Amino acid sequence: MSPAVLFDMDGTLVDTPGAIVTTLCTVLEELGAPRPDALEVRATVGRPLVPSFASLLRLDEGDPTVLRAAERFRALFRDTVVPDAPRLVLPGVVTLLRELRSDGHPLAVVTSKVRAGAEEMLESAGLASCFDAVVCHGMAERGKPHPDLALLAADLLRRPAAECVVVGDAVDDMRMARSAGMTAIGVSYGVADTRALFEAGAHRVEHSAPAVGRALSELTLSGSAPSGPAPDRAPASRNGEEPPYPATPSTEVVIST
Repeated sequence: MSPAVLFDMDGTLVDTPGAIVTTLCTVLEELGAPRPDALEVRATVGRPLVPSFASLLRLDEGDPTVLRAAERFRALFRDTVVPDAPRLVLPGVVTLLRELRSDGHPLAVVTSKVRAGAEEMLESAGLASCFDAVVCHGMAERGKPHPDLALLAADLLRRPAAECVVVGDAVDDMRMARSAGMTAIGVSYGVADTRALFEAGAHRVEHSAPAVGRALSELTLSGSAPSGPAPDRAPASRNGEEPPYPATPSTEVVIST
C-alpha cells in the first residue's frame, strides 16, 4: 500500500513566502508599528497569523490590535496574492501530484492557514482537486509543530501515522511529522534551509518537486524510511552540493507497501 503524503502548502506547493512577508510588513506599516527585522518576519511564515502578529507586535494573542491585524492580512492576501496563485505554483508540483494520485497515494494538505484561506488558494492555483483532505489551523486543538493536525489528516485518509509522510519547507513541518511518528521529507526551496530542516528532524531533504517524487517512489518500493533521533547537525556537503541525507546512521521504520 502506498504511503499517504501530507503536504504543507506555502513554500512547498506554492511560492508564497515572499508575498506573505510583504503582506505582513504592509499590515505592520498600516498600524504604525516599528518595522521588525526581516529575518524575524520571515520566521513567522508557515505559522498561524494570530500568534505571528502577537510576536511581531509584542502583544498578547487576544489583543484587539492583533486580531485586527490578522483580519487585515487575510483581506489583503485574498485581494492581492490569491488571484496570482496559478503562476505561484512551484515547478514540477502539478506533475508530482498527478503522479502520486495515479500511483495510489492518498494526499492531504496540512497548513497553518484557516480553512477559508487555504481553500481559496488551492482553488485559485488549480490544485484543490488533487487532495483527499485539507487540514487547517483551528481544526485540531493544537497547530504545528504539535502532531494534532498531522494525526487528523492521517485519520481522514484512514492511514496509521507510520504509513504517512510529511513534506514541508519549514522546521515546524519536520517537528510535527516527528512528533506524530511520521516520516519527514524537507524541501529546501521554501523558508528553511537544509541544515535547519535536518536539525528539526527531517529524514531527508530534497531540492525540487521531482526529487520529492523520486524519494516517495523509493519509500514505496523499499517499504522503509530512515528514522531514529534527529541529527544534531546537518551533514557536511560534498563537492559544494547540498547533501540529501543525514550523515548520521539511522534505524529503519517500516512503511507498509
